[in-house]
Amino acid sequence: MRETDPARDAQTLPWGWLYRPLKARRLALARLLGLSLLATLLALLPPLLTQRLIDQGLMQGDFSTVVAYVAALVGVGLAALGLQGLTRLQHVALSARLLLSLRRSLLRHLLRLAPARWQARGRGDLMSRLDGDLSILQGFALDGLLSGLSNLLGLVGALAMIGLFSPTLMLLVAVLVPIQWLWLRAWRPALTRRQQALREQSGDISGFWQDTLAHGPWFQGQALEASRLNRLQGLGHEQLRRLLAVRWVGFLSDMGPQLILSLARAGLLLLGGYLVIQGQLQLGELVALLAYLSMVMAPIGGLLGLYGGWQRARVSARRLAELFDEPAMGDPYRGIRPLGPGELRLEGLRFRHPGQADWLLDGVDLVLPPGSKVLIDGSSGAGKSSLIRLLLGLETAEAGEIRVDGVPLDGLARHHWLKRVAWVEQHPSLLRGSLAETLRALAPEANEGELCEALERVGLGDWLEALPEGLDTELGDLGGRVSGGQRARLALARALLKQPSLVLLDEPTAALDPAAARAFDALLDQLLGDATRLIISHQGGHFDHLDARYRLEQGRLVAVEATSCL
Repeated sequence: MRETDPARDAQTLPWGWLYRPLKARRLALARLLGLSLLATLLALLPPLLTQRLIDQGLMQGDFSTVVAYVAALVGVGLAALGLQGLTRLQHVALSARLLLSLRRSLLRHLLRLAPARWQARGRGDLMSRLDGDLSILQGFALDGLLSGLSNLLGLVGALAMIGLFSPTLMLLVAVLVPIQWLWLRAWRPALTRRQQALREQSGDISGFWQDTLAHGPWFQGQALEASRLNRLQGLGHEQLRRLLAVRWVGFLSDMGPQLILSLARAGLLLLGGYLVIQGQLQLGELVALLAYLSMVMAPIGGLLGLYGGWQRARVSARRLAELFDEPAMGDPYRGIRPLGPGELRLEGLRFRHPGQADWLLDGVDLVLPPGSKVLIDGSSGAGKSSLIRLLLGLETAEAGEIRVDGVPLDGLARHHWLKRVAWVEQHPSLLRGSLAETLRALAPEANEGELCEALERVGLGDWLEALPEGLDTELGDLGGRVSGGQRARLALARALLKQPSLVLLDEPTAALDPAAARAFDALLDQLLGDATRLIISHQGGHFDHLDARYRLEQGRLVAVEATSCL
């Protein structure tokens, strides 16, 4: 994690992003604050009622007074119980809505990052920030505010109630407050550091599980089971070490306040007992004072917990600020709609990844007339996939221009431009959920008949009929039973449902044998004959009926055969 100047936290941390959702829900927050404060006030009543019950009822031999105060205690208890349930429901609802709003805001930003920005971070690191850090910030934003006000009111209220019985004892108890504060203040930084270390270790374990589950067959095929078990063993031991460090420092942190409370209770019993014997204090008042003493000490820990929460929230905010600092692509809805037939023209395109010295694409010129079929081949790393990302608007060229019907691509609304484009990836993304949900990813309004027709057109009709649950089949339940060819055809069916005018195919036959690759190319011609097709492949020999073929060499396109598209 990069270092951040604490003096600049207010400028660099995304507090505005954090509190805007709270401001939008200020009425719900005000209701919750009101309920929380009312619950705190109700908590101050039982010791006072107990004192009256003892001194005015038991000590005076007045049973009717005892009954009245017992009824009052029961009423206050029931009211507090009902208020507690209502407060919890309000809190859960507001907390869930706040967390959802924060996740939406963060996801909106992440989905506008260029792919290279995603690839620069590991999955475990991202999940640790999106889950752990975001939850910590959300908890601090809501629970910290409620806890701070409740504890502060509880502390002041308990001291005030002690002052009603004995101003002298109130002063003595008040002296204990800074002592307890200083003890906790001394230990909290060490506890916060160890908690942060434990949280980072959790991110490492999360990344381990994601890598293991994502690449499980490869580990099995390389007989690496023992190495994964050893890696897990090492991570587990390190997590245990950090967990024990947290528990030990937490024990030392809690020991002081408990010792102070015990000594204060003993002192109050001695002094209060002496005053009761001397007739200067009633027995019920002593009992109430003991109860209020505990109510004085408890909020100190809560307020210190708020301080610790602030420290953890600052760390989490910095980690999330790193994601917000990543430069995002433009607003996908800003720009004009593409309206022409879809002629695509690349002029002097130059591109390289951040930190890269040499140009990956160096002066690329290309024209794709509507309905043409063009192949670009080249060695791995030549820049073929980067070219596709430029056409999708996921990367930005340093020089040159991409035009659609004469309009610069960066002048088009990316959302509306991509509505006309289907991207068939080298490793198609089959999303979690049912087969129908995966197919509807690009065409949400498609009905079941259209889904079945699309599968039939790509040659998966019999495969669909063999599935016990048909379109409702969960793709995750199929495990490894979806072959490379079936995956490619599913991606093609999904693209067909979109009815695109431009189809970008990135290594569409990489997982197929030569015969299957030629059959797949024929299927492309049959189904996408009216759409412009740009095929990126290092297996160019499998594609026929091309309008143009190029090879990408040293950042430039070289025509392999004559074509009217040059």
